[in-house]
Amino acid sequence: MNWKERIGRWYLSRTKAESRIPSSCSLRNAQSVGLLYLERDHEFYRTIKSIAKHLRDDLGVKNVSMLSFVNDDMKNTPGWLVRKLGGGFFCKSDLNWYGRPINEVQQFVESDFDILIDLELEPVLPLKYILKSSNAKMKVGPQQLDFPSDYDINIGISPVVKSLENGVDKNDDMAIWKEQTERTFHFITEANIQ
Repeated sequence: MNWKERIGRWYLSRTKAESRIPSSCSLRNAQSVGLLYLERDHEFYRTIKSIAKHLRDDLGVKNVSMLSFVNDDMKNTPGWLVRKLGGGFFCKSDLNWYGRPINEVQQFVESDFDILIDLELEPVLPLKYILKSSNAKMKVGPQQLDFPSDYDINIGISPVVKSLENGVDKNDDMAIWKEQTERTFHFITEANIQ
């Protein structure tokens, strides 16, 4: 870990939502959902869009906002990404020197989503700033050892994910991500959360 990341983690540990009122909700009762993820490629973007469509069409969520982090400068961002109110993307050029987002994220952070879902298995520091400063009522994500208290609901790593990580199919990171994402969505859809 370099010194910038150490400083970034120190600032992150002191970050919190300014006007957050925590409450629980299942996906079947949610009116607004935020999705946080690291941008990978166009196929992955289409997968995220299909998740958002499922939330709207099948579960009746009225407002689904997606916010991605592009781990590159603005001039190298993919053409399929669009910045829009309440969502879109931010990139390296939108971060300050220690990795905190300073542009393009304020409206997303201030939205009081019923549920905010971190779709990343491994911590992504700029997304962690968004997560910790968000006013979302309930924050959900996969269990991450470095950041055990970031979520209201930690979704444990499934045995299938653990076996995939241990070499059964080490080349297929997407299979691991899909398994954990399905586990997350199943839990927060089916759980008896009011």
